[in-house]
Amino acid sequence: MHEVSVNQTIKDYLTGKEIELTTFEDIRQALAKMLVEEKGYPKKYIVPKEQIELILEDEIFPITLDFVVYDEQKNPLLLLAFCFGEIASFVRQYIAVARLHVPFIPLILLTDTKDAYLIQSGDKKVLQRGYFGIPTYQELKELAKKAPSFSLDEKKKKAETCLAHAYFALSGPCCSATGTCDK
Repeated sequence: MHEVSVNQTIKDYLTGKEIELTTFEDIRQALAKMLVEEKGYPKKYIVPKEQIELILEDEIFPITLDFVVYDEQKNPLLLLAFCFGEIASFVRQYIAVARLHVPFIPLILLTDTKDAYLIQSGDKKVLQRGYFGIPTYQELKELAKKAPSFSLDEKKKKAETCLAHAYFALSGPCCSATGTCDK
């Protein structure tokens, strides 16, 4: 299943800007609202639709991340992604992207709206499963401090880039490359 435009716009919960409504955007909006209103995440530290560029064989492949959550010093804490289908099949691609993000993102939260996985990207450890495992903003900052880091030499960087590209090419939504969906 791919994300498609429904040829309408909605007001983004985080930015207040008009954005394209897609088959998955209402879910992303609900996730943002839950983070802010139930878990205490400051809106100003949640960046929606952040772009990351994968460079492979001198070609650039842009990927749009659903949300990246930062701390007060602008350090990334969490990559949050909505995944359609079995969450376990998306874990490795988001670990690769979190490792490639500059700076490195220590935690990943993946959800299909039925379940959620909180994962350390450095060691691939699943810390929690289920919605009760979604940390508050204060808990997130503590978890990020304790999470193992991951460094990339050129060989690891190429491997993570190849892996991320392959997974996103096969399973990513249609708007992952451009930030907008096919109409």
